[in-house]
Parts: sequence; C-alpha cells; structure tokens
Amino acid sequence: MLAIKVPRINAESVRKYLKKHAMLDAKHIPITRNNFIYFPISPENPGSSMPKALAALRAEFSEKQFSVSGSKPSYRDMLREELGKDYDNVARGYEVLGNIAIIDAEAATAKKVAGVVMNINSNVRTVLRKSGAVHGVYRTREYAYVAGEKNYVSEYRENGAVLKFDVRKAFFSGKLSYERGRVAQLSKGAENVVVMFAGVGPFAIEIARHNRKSNVVAIELNKNAYKDMIGNIKLNKTENVKAVCGNVKKLAKKYKGFADRIVMPLPKDSHSFLGSVIDCAKSKCTVHYYTFVDNDRGTEKCISGLKDFFNEGGWSFKVLSIRTVRPYAHDTIEIVVDFRIAKRQNNEQVI
Repeated sequence: MLAIKVPRINAESVRKYLKKHAMLDAKHIPITRNNFIYFPISPENPGSSMPKALAALRAEFSEKQFSVSGSKPSYRDMLREELGKDYDNVARGYEVLGNIAIIDAEAATAKKVAGVVMNINSNVRTVLRKSGAVHGVYRTREYAYVAGEKNYVSEYRENGAVLKFDVRKAFFSGKLSYERGRVAQLSKGAENVVVMFAGVGPFAIEIARHNRKSNVVAIELNKNAYKDMIGNIKLNKTENVKAVCGNVKKLAKKYKGFADRIVMPLPKDSHSFLGSVIDCAKSKCTVHYYTFVDNDRGTEKCISGLKDFFNEGGWSFKVLSIRTVRPYAHDTIEIVVDFRIAKRQNNEQVI
C-alpha cells in the first residue's frame, strides 16, 4: 500500500497537510518505525508526485502494509515488514510478563523484533532474549538484554494478584494464568492447602486471596524463588500463606494428615511425588495433578496409573475432571487431572 514516510519530528505537519488535501486514508493506522512515521495514502487521491510542501518536510513515498483502523496491529505482519518473508525462521514469538517481554529470536534480529514488541505493547519497558534452554532442577533460563530499561525483575499482575520476581532466578510461566484462577475459585471454607513446587507463589497467593479462610503451605526448593515468594506474600497481604523452603519429599512428612487440597504444578516429574501426596493428605483430599501425556491414549494411561498407585496404597480414587492445559510438543500435551482420594477403612470405599 502506498505510504508517505516522514521523520517523526515533522509528522504532525504532514498529517495536517494530508488530511486537508484529502490524501490521508483514515481506514488504516499510521505506522511508527524507529524515528519515522508512515501515513497511509488514500487510493482515491494518491497524487502523481510529492507536493513541494511535503518534500520540504523531508517526506518521501514508500510502500507499507497497514492494519485496518480499529484493529490491533498484527505482530506477524509487522515482523514481515521489518524482517522480510523469512521472518518466522528468526523470530518465534514472545511472552509478556508485566513490564518485561521475553522474545525467542536470533541475536542478529533481536533489536528489530524488540522494536515491534514494544510498539504493540505499551506497558513493556524491557525486552530480553532467550539465550539458553531451561535447565537444572530449578528450571531456570539465561536471558540476554535487548532493549529498553536494563532490568530483570518482572512486575506481573494476574487475576488480581501482584507478583515480583527475577526472571533469571526463578521459573515462571504466564501460560498457567487460567489454571491458577480456576483452582483458586475451587477453594472453599477453612481448608488446608499444600502447594508443591510453589515457585514465586502464584498458586498459593491466588488461592489465599480468593479464600481468606484457607491455610496455605507453599513449598519451594529454589532459595531465590522462595525469597521472591516471601516478598509477594507481603505485597499481596496474604498472611494465610506460609512459605517453606526445602524438598517436597522431605517436608511432606512434616505435614502428615494436614491437606484438604494439594496442588502439583510440576508436569515433568509430578508422578514421582505421588508418595508425598499420601504423606500430607487428610483422610479425604482433593488433588490437582499436572502432567505431560502422549496425544495417543496418554490421558487414559495416566488415569490408569494414578488409580493403581492409590488403590495399592489403600486409598480410593475418583476423577473429578480432566482438562488439556496446553499443547507441549507435536505429540505431547499438558493436562491437569483433578481427583479425590480417601483412605479406605476395612477395605470399604469411602468416596
């Protein structure tokens, strides 16, 4: 589409001229790129040459793809403008965590990708680039600074909660936002809750905010995440959350018979902590179990395995709900199984 490119400093004068002479296409949104503004030209009055008044303002003709007025600019379309037709080979999406955006892009094109992201997201003040894979028991990742303020502490809001954390030192995913809100809504009355692998506290804090009568124990192994969780508990005034630093398998035994509800948001290894569920569960307990399964009958196999484990341990097992959380790989999905267990008395079913 035909456009007029002009330095930002002269943009307002050019806009007024185009509007006065019916050259401005009001159906499309002007584009800001670095220090220039691109104005869409009306196809009904394109003009055959650059008017002298605009040439004096350093305006020149250009070609651009514009978004329709009233719609959000497309991230993909803007990337295509910046990087060309092979944009998807070097820029693979991004995640916004409050004031920080994290991009998955090649180092050579990161600056341009960051410019697009900040253009679309006015709240983003810092752009970081993934510079390594998730690694280690704490599931942390290395990031490289790209643009904006040089800062690594996210100020993130979700379902009414406020969370602050160093993205380099603690694992956090905004992709579980719906799940955290959903589980929080299920918590009722003066129940005791154990959140395993609590991270910086999102599940624990959202449950505690929703249900002020609840008593939440949040267990986290990573000392940095634990420190951020303590700060977030204070920030959200959720005194009904007790942060505990240490290994779930060791600490669960200290809470024997405590939990009415258990949350297990560690999909990669959650199966290896089922014994810890038995360690801290009351005689009746609801569990939110996150795990990865194969697309092909993986959920069926997961349920069968859970049922066998608890039945063999002397517990009744009942599925309450099963939900697909997100695709993880081409043949793998993450699911959450909400189930209830109850300690059998004299081999009787008590659910």
